[in-house]
Amino acid sequence: MKNSPDGAITSRRGFLGLVGAGSLVAATGGLTGCAAKKELPKGTAVAADKLSGLVPKQIPFQVPGLTPDLPGGAFVDPGFLKRPAQFVQAVTEKPITSGKQITAMTPLWGKVPPGLGNNAYYDAVNEQLGGVVKFNIQDGMTYGDKLSAVLASGDVPEIMQIPGWEAQKIAHFTEAANKLFADLSPYLAGDKAKDYPLLAAYPTAAWQYAVYGGVLQAIPWANAPYPFLMLYRKDILDELGITAPTNADEIYAMGKEATDAKKKRWAFAGIEQEIQRAFNVPREWRKKGDGTLIYKYETPEFEQHIEYMVKLYADGLVHPEIVANKDANVKSLMGSGQVLMNRDGVGGWHELYGTYLPDNPKLRFAALDPFPAKAGGKVIVWRNEPAGMFAFIRKDLSPDRIRELLRVANWCSAPYGTAENELLTNGVEGKHYNVKDGLVQRTNLGEKEAQPTYMFLSGRPGAITEAQYPDYVPSLHAWETKAATFLEEDPFVGIRVEVPSKMSGLVTPTEDKMQEIFRGKRPISEWKQVVRNWQEQGGNEAREFYQKTARDNGRL
Repeated sequence: MKNSPDGAITSRRGFLGLVGAGSLVAATGGLTGCAAKKELPKGTAVAADKLSGLVPKQIPFQVPGLTPDLPGGAFVDPGFLKRPAQFVQAVTEKPITSGKQITAMTPLWGKVPPGLGNNAYYDAVNEQLGGVVKFNIQDGMTYGDKLSAVLASGDVPEIMQIPGWEAQKIAHFTEAANKLFADLSPYLAGDKAKDYPLLAAYPTAAWQYAVYGGVLQAIPWANAPYPFLMLYRKDILDELGITAPTNADEIYAMGKEATDAKKKRWAFAGIEQEIQRAFNVPREWRKKGDGTLIYKYETPEFEQHIEYMVKLYADGLVHPEIVANKDANVKSLMGSGQVLMNRDGVGGWHELYGTYLPDNPKLRFAALDPFPAKAGGKVIVWRNEPAGMFAFIRKDLSPDRIRELLRVANWCSAPYGTAENELLTNGVEGKHYNVKDGLVQRTNLGEKEAQPTYMFLSGRPGAITEAQYPDYVPSLHAWETKAATFLEEDPFVGIRVEVPSKMSGLVTPTEDKMQEIFRGKRPISEWKQVVRNWQEQGGNEAREFYQKTARDNGRL
């Protein structure tokens, strides 16, 4: 990266002096060398309504003539059972006017498509954009490792997608982001966002989560209302005559009955977070009766979930690739039927259909209703954060170039019912998809070329639209409607909390030890010491920060 008047980090050495090589590259929070003398950021917290001067004023964008078949609500996305009769052009002018190629780094949890010059989908989208986006696509399962290396180099692309869950693992991330990426408030705050009407339509809470260190640093992707659900291969369970489980005990029994290593069929992949939820583990912090907070690791329910998971692994019910590598490609194992059940994000449901249904028309996925550990037990559902992924724009760019990149993000934010969204989602009709009985049917070329890429340059309002997949829209809408009745109480709703760096740096080493316990490499009895280490190395300090934040905002 060249020298910049904005003060961007200009070398790997300079950047590592800021963040600490050990903490960034290994994402463990451990500092080495001279960086060990730097005090780790203790976190920040501010009531979301106090960020109003930094973020866009929301201006809803309504696609003319478009009404959902299944209504949305506060925690339920609207559902569409059929394609619109016509698609509305939301952006009338091509966003790229400089003729200069845009560089972008994005994750992909699927098959990497052919590159520029060999991809008709790219050609079609770039034609509408008025210029070329050159993607550096990285495996979503190992994106954190690549992200750390690129940030450490200081040589970042013009647009960089950074999932929030990866940023939280990196000590000094906020400080690094402030150095490397542009402040977007001068372009978007308040009424300025009217120049980008599709960005202005995002929920205010999502924009507030894109504020790091008091700076609007990124374009947020508004989260689905819930972080996870438990997906399963309904077609295979039906063939085996197994009824969908309704609690964790029944899930274990299903695993024993369905696993058959000789047939290369195992019940489970990475289901621990859904099992935590079933045992009533909080997503993060929970209020205690004495007016203090307890973290999930410290709860007896968390240890109960560990005991449950150890049994699954010991009984051989987890796919051996997952046993060997917790970051193995679960989607391919689910698609091939080698794994029958997995915790996934809400969007993973239709992504699996899009990838594997063309080769197996009998394929059927479904999601378990929110379930308890024991029959008749209490059910909680974790509440998602307002935004979970963020598109950052490099800092050392001219104001005109930043505006051009924002125009691209605005174009890519077009909601369902627009011509832009239709092209981004499905590609070119007659080439990447055909329409039969009013539903999209992707072609082999579409599966190969039209993979999610441009979508990571922005975000868009939530909606359940993939009606081409069997029962998907009504099933997910019904699942969200039911989940909305079980939402967990969260003491930090409406507060923008940036996690203290010590605590961020403890996530990976702590949960790596948890994974080792699952696999029998450490005894269950060691978990209590793991928790004590977490407390002593930053967890207790983080608790003081969160308790003060909760009290300052009237939550304790």
